[in-house]
This record gives sequence, structure tokens and C-alpha cells, in this order.
Amino acid sequence: MPREARALSNRDTIMSAITEESKLDADSQTGGQPVAAPTAQGASEATPTLPLITDGADGGEIEAELQQMEDAANTLQKEGMISETEAAEKREQVARTRKLFRDLPPAERAAIVQRRREIGRELMNRQLSGAAVVQAAVRLNHTRLKPLFEQWWPYLNRMSINLQRFGRSTFGTEDLGVVTAWFEKQVGDLEAYVDEQLSVAQGFREKTESKMHDQGDIVFAPTVTKPSLEIEVEAYSRFSMRVLSLMLKFDKVMDHFDFLVWNGVRDQSDVDEETTRFLRKFHPVGVRGYMTHLRLMTTVRGR
Repeated sequence: MPREARALSNRDTIMSAITEESKLDADSQTGGQPVAAPTAQGASEATPTLPLITDGADGGEIEAELQQMEDAANTLQKEGMISETEAAEKREQVARTRKLFRDLPPAERAAIVQRRREIGRELMNRQLSGAAVVQAAVRLNHTRLKPLFEQWWPYLNRMSINLQRFGRSTFGTEDLGVVTAWFEKQVGDLEAYVDEQLSVAQGFREKTESKMHDQGDIVFAPTVTKPSLEIEVEAYSRFSMRVLSLMLKFDKVMDHFDFLVWNGVRDQSDVDEETTRFLRKFHPVGVRGYMTHLRLMTTVRGR
């Protein structure tokens, strides 16, 4: 399938997610079962130099999808594969999407993220019949990683098994290969990044601790006695276990950060910067995983 056509094939999933997001508040009050989409960033068609709307960690992922759809419509029109009317309609859909997110109040954005986390917790409490699982203990000491886990991992976990079961019928053989290759590369890059961070943080801590002992300084060894999250989960695939493992490993990196802050070696703002960098690197995987989960669920519900 040509890249331009592939971009347009994502339109229904993205637009349906956006529709669900705009109805979030009403659905939650009426007992409906909304599926909240990740927040996106948008730019005015008339004034493209305006700052993009973002939740602060999306890295432009959804905006890139929207721009790709707009470019694809233009390309297909030039090649005569769609009419001028069809191309104009698709460009209008992209413009409406951007405007929706640009006008969304910050409080509603926060509610969307909160609702996505609630649905994620519900997913973890539901067992999937016929699925072979591996049980895993999840302990996250640090509060900044709890929202990351709750709003992305449950969807990535469910996506991973549905991609095995329904990926070919949802995407086709060729595009399924593109989807799986993208996730493999992203998670592989994240694993390498977290391994490096852990190695550097641990080595620096050991060097600092040894130096302080040699100087006769008081060395504090802080620990977290009340973790932000401590639960048992069922992982559906090797992929979801890899994602879980890198979250837990970065939590260990933050343990070393705690030591450095307590002993006056690093400032809390330095630690916050490193943590934000990890969250930004993870965000594209969470967003794409969530969108892929929604796409797969349209196939599951249609059976």
C-alpha cells in the first residue's frame, strides 16, 4: 500500500478517537463507556506560526499524523487517485481536528488523561479468556512514573495480544509488518537508553559514595518505604513485558537520583529534567500503542 494511502487509512481511527475524547465528560456522567484518546497538539491553518497545543510530552506525534494525512490527500489528488472534492473533505477533517484540540480547556485535557488512566486500571482488572499470561509484580517507587504506567501500559499490553490475533485482518500483511517493526525499533531504542541511564547513574553513585566515605562525610542512603504503585498484573506478550521492564528499570534509575539529591550532589531540578526526558522519549510509544489499540478494537467488536 502506498505511504499516502496508508496515512489516509489511519483517518477513521484518529477521528473516532477524537470524537470519543470530545464526548468524554458527558459519557462519564451518564454511565457510558468512552474511550478517551491521547491529547494532541494543533496549529491554526491561518496562522501556522502559533505555538502548537500539547500536553507537554507528546513530541508532536499526533500533529505529525495529522500533517501526514493532509500531505497524503494532496499527493493522491495530484496523482488522480482521489477527486478534488474528496481531498478538500479530508483537509477539512484535519483542520477541524486541530481546532478541536486548540480550543480544548486545560481542565478538560486533565480530565481526559485522568479518564484514560481509570479505563487503563479497569483493563488490568479484566482477565482475557483464552490468553496465556505471565504474572508480574509491579512496584513503582516514584509518583511521576505511576501516571505513565496507568495511562499507557494497559493499552500496550492489550494491543500486543490483539495485534497477534487480529493484526493481519486489521492492517493487512504488509502494513502489519510496518506496525510491528516500528514498535520493535522504538522499544529497542528505549531499552538501550534506559540501560545507559541506569549504568551511568549507578556508576556515578558508587563513585560519589566511595569519595564521600574517604573524605569522612556523612553518607545518607534514602529508601522509599511507601511506593506510589504496588500491584500484580498479567502480561499478554513478551513485548508488554519488555515495556514493563524498562519502566521498572527507570524507577531504579530514579532511586539513584534520590541518593544524589539527598547527599547534595545533584539538584532536584536536574533530576526532574532527566525524568522529563525519559517521559518524552516514551510518549510516542504510548500514543501510537493507544491508537493501534483503538484500531484493533474496531476489528474485535466487528466480529
